[in-house]
Amino acid sequence: MLMNHSRAQRLMAEQGLDALFLRNALNVTYASDFHNAGASLPTRPFAAVVFRDVAVEPFLVVPSVDFRLAKHMSWIQDVRAYVRAEKASDRDREFYPDFFAAVRAGFQDRKAAGLRLGYEETVLPAPFFDQLQAALPGCTWVPASDLIGRIRAVKTPEEIVNLKRAAEITVKAHDSFRQAIAVGATERDLALAAQFTMLREGAEKVGFIYVGSNATRGFAHHPFPTEVPLKRGDFVKVDMGCVYRGYESDFVRSYVLGKATDRQQEVYRALDEGSLAIGMYLKPGRSCIDVYNWGFTFMNERLPGYAREFLGHGIGLGPHEEPRLHEGNAMVLEPGMVICIEHSFYLDGARYHFEDTFVIEESGPVCWTAALGRCLEVAV
Repeated sequence: MLMNHSRAQRLMAEQGLDALFLRNALNVTYASDFHNAGASLPTRPFAAVVFRDVAVEPFLVVPSVDFRLAKHMSWIQDVRAYVRAEKASDRDREFYPDFFAAVRAGFQDRKAAGLRLGYEETVLPAPFFDQLQAALPGCTWVPASDLIGRIRAVKTPEEIVNLKRAAEITVKAHDSFRQAIAVGATERDLALAAQFTMLREGAEKVGFIYVGSNATRGFAHHPFPTEVPLKRGDFVKVDMGCVYRGYESDFVRSYVLGKATDRQQEVYRALDEGSLAIGMYLKPGRSCIDVYNWGFTFMNERLPGYAREFLGHGIGLGPHEEPRLHEGNAMVLEPGMVICIEHSFYLDGARYHFEDTFVIEESGPVCWTAALGRCLEVAV
């Protein structure tokens, strides 16, 4: 089970919520264990409803075309389907006429009225929310996007297993990418080497591989790799991640083909040392503000002009989750958080970019990406 139920119940109690109404695709997956890409389609809404009172059974609402798969995958027993794409299935079951009828019936069957419902105010379109309120008169709707982010910030053991495996796969993919760097190779060659390794090692799909090279593209990572051959002295950076059982990985390295200048080495060394130092500062009990302020000072002592607005982010079903390490986030670090330390520095038009992944354990942080190559220069 993916969801951290005890944490969800505790945080709902603190906010005086009776239940969470989840519509966002990743939040539905988190609450139900049901992985389905169709949940992001506005014409096929999904929902998971989880109650603070463990005696009240949760329920899942899905389009009829996804009914069988939801019953197969989800731990939630009460799956309610409404007519969308299929009017019937090979099961003797009547579908609700629409999404809102299915939601209304789920609450009515539980005699659940007048509840305080947490909802994702940042993702629900106004017309959809108006219909939802009309379907459940008497309920009080409480914005809860931040609360849901806090719940998901601390991973369950199953989530940590999935995230660690995603990181291991991407470490190997990064190694394949680096080995493919050579004079005459193209960005596409490098990206294909990483993609093949991800899939061979067990990822169900490539999350992203963004490459930026040479003087015209090294300022950022680009989604579309080119066929332009690399040459001696080129700068190459790559930001990549895979998806393993729905969970993401995300980290970055930068390289120079051949001999790097002293200044390039100085910048790269500072980013490398900073990535590990900030990661090892991720101790339980420290706030995101504490980490940001400490890391920003650490880096500016080594790289005057260092100007990062944030120094890292959580990762899970999404590539960027809480906790976000910036000077305005008072969230306190806890065991079970998985965090990517990410930062960069611009030099001669190129963005030298570094990222590592850490898990916070009771005894402190552990780096999952320490084995990844940390040398700027690639021999040619």
